[in-house]
Amino acid sequence: MKFKPVCTAFTLLMLLTLMLSGISVGSEPYPGYTLYTASGTRTNLIDLNNNVIKFWNHTRSGGYSVYLLRNGDLMRPALSTNSTINGGAAAGIVQKYSWNGTLLWEYTYSSNTIRSHHDICPMPNGNVLLIAWEVKTAAEAVAAGLNHSAVIWPDHIVEIQPSGTNGGTIVWKWHFWDHLIQDHDPTKANYGVVADHPELLDINVGSAGSGDWMHINGISYNERLDQIVISSHELDEIYVIDHSTTTQEAAGHTGGRYGKGGDILYRWGRPANYRAAGSQVFNVVHSSVWVPDSVPGGGHIMAFNNREGTNASHVIEIVPPEDSAGFYSHTPGTAYGPASPVWTYAASGFYSTHLGGCQRLPNGNTILAESTDRKLWEVDSLGTVVWNFSPGVEVARVLRYGFDYPGLVGIAENGTVSPENFELGQNYPNPFNPVTKITFSVPSTSNVTVKIYDVLGNEVKTLADDLRKEAGSHTVLWDATDNNGKAVSSGVYFYKMTSGGFSKTMRMILTK
Repeated sequence: MKFKPVCTAFTLLMLLTLMLSGISVGSEPYPGYTLYTASGTRTNLIDLNNNVIKFWNHTRSGGYSVYLLRNGDLMRPALSTNSTINGGAAAGIVQKYSWNGTLLWEYTYSSNTIRSHHDICPMPNGNVLLIAWEVKTAAEAVAAGLNHSAVIWPDHIVEIQPSGTNGGTIVWKWHFWDHLIQDHDPTKANYGVVADHPELLDINVGSAGSGDWMHINGISYNERLDQIVISSHELDEIYVIDHSTTTQEAAGHTGGRYGKGGDILYRWGRPANYRAAGSQVFNVVHSSVWVPDSVPGGGHIMAFNNREGTNASHVIEIVPPEDSAGFYSHTPGTAYGPASPVWTYAASGFYSTHLGGCQRLPNGNTILAESTDRKLWEVDSLGTVVWNFSPGVEVARVLRYGFDYPGLVGIAENGTVSPENFELGQNYPNPFNPVTKITFSVPSTSNVTVKIYDVLGNEVKTLADDLRKEAGSHTVLWDATDNNGKAVSSGVYFYKMTSGGFSKTMRMILTK
């Protein structure tokens, strides 16, 4: 598997140490906790032994996706009751809960002409992106070039800035309706040569029968690029658009960082949609996500290819081609590259007829939701299963949060909730060779010392020496060397954390 060399210092150290030692990168589950929707009104957080260590109960049904924010709050879509628009994974509401389960914010984006649905995307600035339908009458659809008379619900995206307990301001909008083309009727709007305008969407592509014509189901934001990727169930494509535009620019064809306004910057999966030659890859696609820059494959795009009717789903990773200026490269009249994914996961029996989720983890593993089979998997880069769980329900999205994720400040390594205490967790993995991770928590800014000792009580290695740490969960690595950089032998070792009046010692095993 080919990855971009973009990692955090922690990830880079971990990967290099493992590779130089001959250990398969990602051969163990990524240490952390797994978040998923357990029912319409419950969210679970489980450990690597599949024990529920934290759950949230909700006031409304919903939860197609659920996200743990960096401050420990939880954000999820939920079901409204005030709309006649009722397609698959309808929502209409977005909710935010505190770590302790208190409903902090509930915003409604729902009426008889609009309704949010499917996925959401919490933003680094505290805002949230929603996918939503907007109703176009049959007359409006025909006037826009639709080749038959039907009410349709094209998708749009809104960015909401939360306020109060149920308020919010729409600070940015983007509508597919502003970026259409058709070659059916020269007397109607949007007429042109479809093949000459891949930056626009043919209103007559796909089933385009009525109602939920596009069925956008996944949304992900790339902060570095200031771009959004979305996936379409019905059109079998993923689309990338520019978020750096103003709302006015997003409705047009110029402006923004990339100069194209709200037009499609990049698309992939079904070249026939814009009359280009090339093979169709997606046959129902879900969970289009950017791979974070800080993990292996950073900047790539992943998606769950259901491959409906084949009994064999795939999860694919692609590297969108860029030119020397950093823009997506594309030759007019041809299909958008790449010609094939850089990585594909497929396995006998791995199949979800619809739904599906995927997430790249910092150790190079990928966690998957095989939704309709009600199974969750974690696989390494070679496709080896390193963790699995059967939740008993269809899970559309699954996310793993590392022990050092700030939003898990209230979770100790042993799975207990301890937001007000010092804590030293069990190292992971244990037994280990040659690197292990030690997690500790402090309730307030503190000076911390972590040292390794052998069975005779001799100091072997100092990992933290009176190191000042802010409140939260932190990690250190031990690479099985002593203070002089010399490799130590197999055996039992002890690690000790001290901070102020707190002291705790834990046991671990090094095996070679």
